[in-house]
Amino acid sequence: MPYSPAGSNASVPGHPDPQDAARLLEAFELFNNASRELSDAYGTLQAEVHRLNGELAAANQRLREELQAKETLGQRLAMLLEMLPGAVLLLDPRGRILQMNPAAERLLETRELGWIWPELPGLAIQEGGAECLLSAGGARRRLAIAVTPLAGEGGKILLLQDVTAARAREAASQRRERLAALGETMAGLAHQLRTPLATALLAVGQLRPERDAEHFARQQQRALDRLRHLQGVIDAMLQFLRGSMPAEDSTARLEEIDAGLVRVFAPLFRQKSVNLDLQLGENDWILTGSADVWVSVIGNLLQNALHFAPVSSTVYALGARSGNSWILRVMDSGPGVPEAERERIFQPFVSGRREGTGLGLSIARNFVTGLGGDLHVEDNRPGACFVLRVPFAALPDPLASRSKS
Repeated sequence: MPYSPAGSNASVPGHPDPQDAARLLEAFELFNNASRELSDAYGTLQAEVHRLNGELAAANQRLREELQAKETLGQRLAMLLEMLPGAVLLLDPRGRILQMNPAAERLLETRELGWIWPELPGLAIQEGGAECLLSAGGARRRLAIAVTPLAGEGGKILLLQDVTAARAREAASQRRERLAALGETMAGLAHQLRTPLATALLAVGQLRPERDAEHFARQQQRALDRLRHLQGVIDAMLQFLRGSMPAEDSTARLEEIDAGLVRVFAPLFRQKSVNLDLQLGENDWILTGSADVWVSVIGNLLQNALHFAPVSSTVYALGARSGNSWILRVMDSGPGVPEAERERIFQPFVSGRREGTGLGLSIARNFVTGLGGDLHVEDNRPGACFVLRVPFAALPDPLASRSKS
């Protein structure tokens, strides 16, 4: 055996170094730990991949269902567009036609896309844009237009509907109504003219110069009275047709109107023994229209009240201010106006008086409504109460009116 000096660190041949063995064991331990960590990470990664695959499959399924639903909805919308009787056009932001349904193709007599709305041949948009005229195939059609903007896309959807027949029916209905109204008016006018004309003809036919002068004068006066009545009916009819609108610059003070009414109607009321109480308001209140026209308008109400007022009763014409308007109430103690007749009496040729033309109240209402006011009947038991409201031509000065009172 070879000699080895005592204390020497040389390894014995055939025997490993203890330090190397320790290092080797440590390396194996580190390797085993790294292997376990890698195995754990791989397992976690596999689980995450499995979860993501599941979520992806679910998302794909939802996407397929949504696509299927959209495809079904698209098919239904396409079927609906084909079945719609109205013409539907899809326009891009520049107004170019991108799509049209079969009804639009039939209406416009074209399948060609790309036209700029409304530059289609034969198409003319009417004022206001709610309707248009289309000349196609030798016929002119009237189309109603409805526009719906597409939010976010900038385009529009147009719905066109052929309203030619509907407009023709409306025009025919209006024409029939006008003819019916004209017929009713002419029938009423004929009724109003026939009686005084027959009386005048009878009176003229009985004029005999050879008879006594008193009989001749009586028949002559009767004929003249009937002819004047005819003239009054015709004048009233013309006034009703014109609407009795005053000149824009004509005005009248209540003082002038009051004086005219007293001058014309005071003798008539005295003749029938009926009192007339006129209190129109402050003298300096100003109305639109001449004094003569207002005497005629208010006079129609006073004549109506005088006819139905009992002897020794009083007819009141009381005026007051209400904001910017003048309110006049004409009241009598007669039989009054039944509620069912309160609108009818303002129609032409409707009169409760034997000698009435049936135009006085119509003329008065036309005049007042033309000034932005109204005329109606209110309850007034006993009797009738006609209420007239019209704006002032110039607002009264409350201080001036108070100083005069």
